[in-house]
Amino acid sequence: MVDAWEWLHNFYIENLSREGVLLTDLPHKASGGINSYISVDFQHTSINNATATFNPRKITTPTTTGEYNEFRALSTYPNYLRYTDLNDFICKKRKAARYEYIAKYFGLEKFSLLQDTLQSSLNKQSINLQKLKTDFETSNNAINMITGLTTVDETTAVKFINTIAAKHKITIITSFNQAEKVKTALQKIVQKNPVTKELTEWKAFQLRQNQFYPITTAKANCGALEELFTDLKQNEENIKQLILSSLYEQSIEVITKLEEKTMCPVCDETFDGDLLQHITDKHNSLAALNKRKIEFESKKTLLEKQFEGISRKIAAIEAESSSVILSVFQTFFNDLSTITSSLPTLITTLKIPLKDLATLLISNETAIAKIETIISDEVASKKLVADKIAVLSRDETTKTLAQDYTNLSNIIDNFKSHSINKAKVTYLEDITDNLQTFFNSLTTYIQTEIQNTFTVISADVVDYFNVLENSNPDIKNPALKLITGKDKAVELEIEFASEKITPAFKFLSESQVNSFGLAFFLAAVKRFNKDFKFFILDDVVNSFDSFKRPRVAKLIASKFSEFQVLMITHDQIFFDTVQRKFPEWQRYKFTSWDYSTGPKFKPSKNYLEEIKAYLEEDNPITAGQTLGKYLEWIFGILCQNMETPIPYRVENVYTLSDYYNPLAKRFRDKIKLPNKQNNLFELLDEFETGTIFRNYCVHWKNEATQFTSEEIEAIFKKWIEIEEVIFCTSCKSFVHYQNISKTNYVRCECGTVNLLDEKHFNNAK
Repeated sequence: MVDAWEWLHNFYIENLSREGVLLTDLPHKASGGINSYISVDFQHTSINNATATFNPRKITTPTTTGEYNEFRALSTYPNYLRYTDLNDFICKKRKAARYEYIAKYFGLEKFSLLQDTLQSSLNKQSINLQKLKTDFETSNNAINMITGLTTVDETTAVKFINTIAAKHKITIITSFNQAEKVKTALQKIVQKNPVTKELTEWKAFQLRQNQFYPITTAKANCGALEELFTDLKQNEENIKQLILSSLYEQSIEVITKLEEKTMCPVCDETFDGDLLQHITDKHNSLAALNKRKIEFESKKTLLEKQFEGISRKIAAIEAESSSVILSVFQTFFNDLSTITSSLPTLITTLKIPLKDLATLLISNETAIAKIETIISDEVASKKLVADKIAVLSRDETTKTLAQDYTNLSNIIDNFKSHSINKAKVTYLEDITDNLQTFFNSLTTYIQTEIQNTFTVISADVVDYFNVLENSNPDIKNPALKLITGKDKAVELEIEFASEKITPAFKFLSESQVNSFGLAFFLAAVKRFNKDFKFFILDDVVNSFDSFKRPRVAKLIASKFSEFQVLMITHDQIFFDTVQRKFPEWQRYKFTSWDYSTGPKFKPSKNYLEEIKAYLEEDNPITAGQTLGKYLEWIFGILCQNMETPIPYRVENVYTLSDYYNPLAKRFRDKIKLPNKQNNLFELLDEFETGTIFRNYCVHWKNEATQFTSEEIEAIFKKWIEIEEVIFCTSCKSFVHYQNISKTNYVRCECGTVNLLDEKHFNNAK
């Protein structure tokens, strides 16, 4: 029922989605998704009906009819609460998820989504900005090294370029935009000097060479990978076991979610024993094999990344175009070509899953040998380049010309990069600052709205929490605490022994934490669905003890009298308590469920109605037994309310008189006034007169002792008269005893019924 309502409300069922249940699984199995719908009729001023029909063509968008949109406009807050939802929100949701949940249902979802988008954009722009700043610093440092100065601006760059221009009798420039003219003119001079041209080319190649090296060896990694592969693939049994290991791992995950944990999820056969432990043991027995497989996958990934890195380095150095250098390093470039043609195949091989690899022999590949050759030739290759540069640099004029051309080219390239990156950094910093300012403002707005909204409902939250936890005076004032700053989060705060504690879980039991959650839910429903007064509570009392469960009914009775409430429970005592609090409610018991017709149910009677029905059917035995259970329950409540001392029995077996006699005496002691007779005394006297009630107190559990319908009815009617005096129909509570400032009170929760009021007394004769 609750799942159906949630689907009507949201078009999905969250707790089922988390367990892997698909939208296609939601319709009744026999329907095939056709004519599967949820329809609710309303007695409401603007809504008559809301229907959502499963749409097999577009399962995420059901077909809605009736006043569905009006229904959703009024029912903004999710007005259903399961015990699992309560526990999830309070105990399982992380602080950030709790923030998102609250923002959504406080009407701030669109702002929260914008906040997430801004945060993502800020993170992305921050990364881009950092990269630009790094590039900017790199070009700055390069210019500083070329000029020998610490200042980097257009004036400095133009001045340095003009120094080179003047040295070679080239027209000086007035702005950096003219720098290419100087470079073109100097390039013509260099080209007229073959030695200078070659020296320039060797220096440029030396830069590429330094970026290419070092290269790490691949042969050792290939050998280690092949050794592991041989170990794993030495026989087919290992591969079979690895496949089974994956199956065991998935089975462990599936079995923990099954209701019937003795049935194998693969073959549907029932396992005689602990199936989960059996599968776990099987999985653990393959731990060593799995460890080797993980090591193999790790080495394979490492080698794959190494090959990809070598490919990138080769692509950069193969851009060399100098015929002189290509001629001198012909073998080197041929080896690079061989490696380039082979690496894609090697990388593809490494991407093949272990079970699909028949062989793995890559250490003997030509490309691997060529990589080793290039690594071993590193020192000789670098020396060859350095020697070439040294020989060509012997002529000072040639050396100077080459150095000037190199410096000119580098300063032009780096200053262009410097200028572009500076503009980008300035622009992006401005964008980022504006985004950050807007993000901060939006965050402050959302937090303020959340805090303001919670402030509005906080009085109700505190009030409802105190009703549920009135036996714990040291725990009070629950509150939501927003954690400000970059991280969005909500903590639960509680006041414990006059000290504010965050998070509240430090001192609260599960039951007390759930009181917090229930109070929050009820306050939010009341605040956000003020024009749609309906909510569902599904077994929310699971973690509450027997003393707290009646308080839930009391809370609903006293604070939500104008709401329509659907309460679902498996707990009979709570069911009976709710029936007493709400005698006018419609009550149903689900008796069974059938695949073709669905749930079967019947109207449910409370204790009093059942007793009346048994008496009308002249069934005194069942009527008497039901009355006995009822009186035992009510006497227990009244004894607690009146703080009645009762005799202790080690066997913990009591008759009704064990409860009733001390209770009657307690009433007589606490509501007596001088020279006045309380009306309750007369009713108690009548109840106790004769032998019927006394015999019943002793024998009500003994089926051998027969009572007539008339006898049971007499007891029943007399007790109902007493109950009408001591039970308040306003706050749905029996009277209880209090001693305040040495003054006795015997009154209900709201004070409407006070047995010490004058109206309950007659003057004594």
